[in-house]
Amino acid sequence: MVAHPDESLSYAEKRAKCGVSHLLLSRELELEIPALADLTAAIAALAIGSKRKALLPLASTAIEYALVRRGENVLVSCYGTASAPVVYQLDRRVSLRRLLDTCAQSMLAAAGAEPDPTARQIAIRVAERALASKVAPDPEGRVAPMNQRGGELDAPGEHVPLSFGYEAAIYPSSSASPGRSTRADVHALLFDGHLWAFVRGRRLSLARGPILLAAHRMVVAVRTLVDSLDSTRPTHVRLRAGGFQIAMRKSSHQLVSVELSSEGRGDLTATSLTIAEAALPILKLASDLLRSLVATDRGQSRNLRVRALREEVRSLRREIRTRRSADSFVNVDPDRLRMHHEGDAVAARVDDKLPSLLFDERWRICLEGLDANSVFMCGDRLVIATQSHVVAVSRDDGQVLWARPGQASTTMMAGSVLIRLSIDGEVELCSVTDGEAYCSTHITPRIGGPPIGLMAGGGKIPPVAVLTEGSHRLVAIDVRTGEPRWRFSSRSGGEFRLTKVGRVLLVTCGEDAIHALDLATGEDVWRFAERGCFQLKPLVSHETVVAAAARGPREGALFAIDLYSGQPRWEHPLDGPPTSDPCAAGGVTLVSKAGDEACLSAHCLETGAPVWETKDPGLGIGGAGLAVDETWVVNAPFGQLSALDVKTGDVRWSCNLADALADEIPRRLEPVLRGGALFVPASSVHVVRPADGQKLSASLPCDLVPDLMRVDERGWVYVAEESGYLAAYAPKPMLTLIKGGTR
Repeated sequence: MVAHPDESLSYAEKRAKCGVSHLLLSRELELEIPALADLTAAIAALAIGSKRKALLPLASTAIEYALVRRGENVLVSCYGTASAPVVYQLDRRVSLRRLLDTCAQSMLAAAGAEPDPTARQIAIRVAERALASKVAPDPEGRVAPMNQRGGELDAPGEHVPLSFGYEAAIYPSSSASPGRSTRADVHALLFDGHLWAFVRGRRLSLARGPILLAAHRMVVAVRTLVDSLDSTRPTHVRLRAGGFQIAMRKSSHQLVSVELSSEGRGDLTATSLTIAEAALPILKLASDLLRSLVATDRGQSRNLRVRALREEVRSLRREIRTRRSADSFVNVDPDRLRMHHEGDAVAARVDDKLPSLLFDERWRICLEGLDANSVFMCGDRLVIATQSHVVAVSRDDGQVLWARPGQASTTMMAGSVLIRLSIDGEVELCSVTDGEAYCSTHITPRIGGPPIGLMAGGGKIPPVAVLTEGSHRLVAIDVRTGEPRWRFSSRSGGEFRLTKVGRVLLVTCGEDAIHALDLATGEDVWRFAERGCFQLKPLVSHETVVAAAARGPREGALFAIDLYSGQPRWEHPLDGPPTSDPCAAGGVTLVSKAGDEACLSAHCLETGAPVWETKDPGLGIGGAGLAVDETWVVNAPFGQLSALDVKTGDVRWSCNLADALADEIPRRLEPVLRGGALFVPASSVHVVRPADGQKLSASLPCDLVPDLMRVDERGWVYVAEESGYLAAYAPKPMLTLIKGGTR
């Protein structure tokens, strides 16, 4: 029985390659080897001295062999050539003469089974030429590696959060080969070395061997981190190179932690770093390693892999520097803005001798699809938006004044202008007089956060409505014409929080900066940038901006900035991230913060010095506060109303208005001070005396959950429940005894 020629050839090739494979590879490796003809020709070129190094890529997989002449021997390396190279074998020492003879004998054995006469003759000639080749002396003689050192050789101190150092042994090569072509040489990146890191003074040995692979994986991690900076979502990347591993995490506060580990050598973690503190030491390490490689082997300046990695390092460095270039700057002409200062609102003083109040329900209407956040009080009417209509009703009797059909995803009130936003970005500006649209425009639909609207301008400033647009923009629309006047773009795309004072619009959006914009032009008049995440609404009091920043799960900071110049006034660290917008009352600023126990802290508005600290009465979990004289009143979601002395932090009084387990929680909890009485939404609407918390009315005769509560100047209370009901309650007339009267 005669075997099939292809089968005989396959068997012969396998047998011929078996001896070569044992020489090239360690026993535990089962990898394909290069074609015998190419391998034999490359070994012959190394033997006669025409080449110093040969690279043999495989046709079937992304694997390459590197053969390097070292005296009478050949160093055989095998590695993957993907974007993240994997080393299978590095510098296996093999006798050049033995490898050349083995390849030649294998070629002769394979030629004997070759059915094609022409191919058989070529294989025999290649084998005979290899057998006849003599191993010439190594033209470069004995070559010793050059030792290169870089980075931090000694501990830089605890003030440096992250740094790296290395020692490398790099072999120089002969002059670069002539020609205009360049090629990728992964093997050149596999030079031996020792890599270590310092994290705030602590040293960890990271890798021994091809240390540039570890640096390359760190650069890839930095790229992932930089690409995610425009998102407020947390990011986590973990990469490995041999026994080395790096993990980088970016929190929603835009702070980075870097974890470095090496098998058997312990772990180091650097936490609460900025993007620059985490990324720049890694990019410096990669740049220094490439510089050491090219300084030793000039030919590597043409290596495509070296060029690609160098360009990636430069690109990342440019992106980070571009972000850092958006650091703080101040306004050199603050008086131009100060002319439009509106002054601070003065807390109303209350009468301690208020009579008891009783209320009657005056009217009630039902509107399907009512949104509690879309009920607006406009003079003598209430404007209510549902999913399919906008309705205006008289505040006195609930009679419908006008109704306008039309779907809108969001309805907002900007001054006396009703703004309706559709899902596809259509904007209608309507008059509250008749509900008719007088102009329209188009903006990019809001993505990634709730839509926000703010009426600004008037007087000497053009009236504009500032709206959120797209994923990370604000747009100011002229309410007279509907045309956009300016746009502002953020980097993070987080939720915008806006504060308007005169001509200045303060913007925070989860970045590491507070932006101050000129409402008339949209120009950046100043920017205050600091380490941390500004995602809370800034407070303005007496021409001072107070802002809170989170710096990780256990750290925060409070800052004071001049409203018109942007000059910093003071800074105070917080031992926990802030959880509520800063508030002002009685010369102090209040902010709640998280920690082992949530607490409320007070700081002097002038210096930032801490005044007192007490248990958080509910601000940090969604409660709403109000300053009344020297008292800070907090309505908590669990139904408790508390009043704190702003000078000492002591609780002046507290009362329970709802059952935390049984009663429903209103959508909005803001208390309202009207006529010396405090109106508080809880399971129902309660009216209390601010001085001592005594109830002036048991509660309104209301069976609605006050998802939204409005109180007008007459003391009428309007309650909206998202089930679709809106009701109005008016104080009952009461007789009062006047002393000193005569018959």
